[in-house]
Amino acid sequence: MAFSARKFNLICFGVMLLLGLYLSVYQVVLSNITDAAGFDGAMSGVLVAIYFLGALIMPIVAGEISDRVGKKAMLLAALAVMISGILIVATTSHIVLIGLGIFFSGAGSCTIESLFSSKITDKYPQDSAKFMNYSQMFFCIGAVLGPLMSLVIKSSGGAWKTSMFIAAFLFLLAGGAVLQLPGDKNDLTENDIDRPKTAYSFTLVKDLRFILLFFSMLLYVGAESGLAFFTMDYYKESVSTASGEISLSLYWASMVIGRLIAGVLHRHSKKILIICLASAAVFSALLQLNLPYMISPALFFLTGFGMSAIWPLIMSSCTQTFSSISGTAGGLMTAGGACGGMLVPFLMGLLLTGGIRNALLVVPFCLIIPLVLIILLRRK
Repeated sequence: MAFSARKFNLICFGVMLLLGLYLSVYQVVLSNITDAAGFDGAMSGVLVAIYFLGALIMPIVAGEISDRVGKKAMLLAALAVMISGILIVATTSHIVLIGLGIFFSGAGSCTIESLFSSKITDKYPQDSAKFMNYSQMFFCIGAVLGPLMSLVIKSSGGAWKTSMFIAAFLFLLAGGAVLQLPGDKNDLTENDIDRPKTAYSFTLVKDLRFILLFFSMLLYVGAESGLAFFTMDYYKESVSTASGEISLSLYWASMVIGRLIAGVLHRHSKKILIICLASAAVFSALLQLNLPYMISPALFFLTGFGMSAIWPLIMSSCTQTFSSISGTAGGLMTAGGACGGMLVPFLMGLLLTGGIRNALLVVPFCLIIPLVLIILLRRK
């Protein structure tokens, strides 16, 4: 009996929700991790970089392999890597082992995200934009729930490690769900004719369409993570009385709404992508102004709303364009996002000495460039 689309969606969206939940839990407990190891706050930046380093390396390797042995096998391997990483972080206080655990958790998490995104294109070749937006909507819902879970655990007397153990257990259950997916190794032969004879990654990096999409993803993820990381600094320097926590929550909550709408309107994805890039660039640029306390949170909301559909639509465009090697394409795109997540916040940190507004200027520029690249891609 054929595996129903409903079951696939349930597993896919559920795993995406857990990925968002874990990412936000990790962000919440990061300071606890460094405190437990006896290091100051500067080590937090190193651990963030280590997380993205794992997200850079494993998706490339796993994506290439998945197009040769099947995505289900690599999903299970990535889940095993991620669970191992979470448990290492939760059971040790040695900084080297903690770094290793965070590397594993970042590698596993982003590999799972890229592989499921590729599987969405395999499952829905004509409607990948729709279901990619829905899957990322659930990712954002998980990101909202993660801090709430940590807060409940903390208020009930639990330690930060409890959140990590719960996350590991939930991903173990996710592994059981992934086992229910049908095997996809035999499906690979259907695309043999369209596949390059050399390494798939080498073929992609020589394709101009892929290069434009890759750099668009790199710059977008850099802008998204950079604005999120420096929201609190914005309010430290601003005369506004609005809290950074409220604006950050609005920023992420608006992405849930935006991705839902983009999924419903997926037939207009090309136009939506351009509108999203342009609006996010404009609204993020307006943060340079001295604004009344009610306006700046609204701009964070509108910027997040504009950003909401960019990641899923770029990923959908890439995996759909290179559908015969969707695993490799998705892995490389995820790695590009990881590069942006490391480089752009680092650049913004260097500019922070001249004031937060100098640093935030990087965000609209990182959105304008992909806007130009996507327009060029559409014309080609």
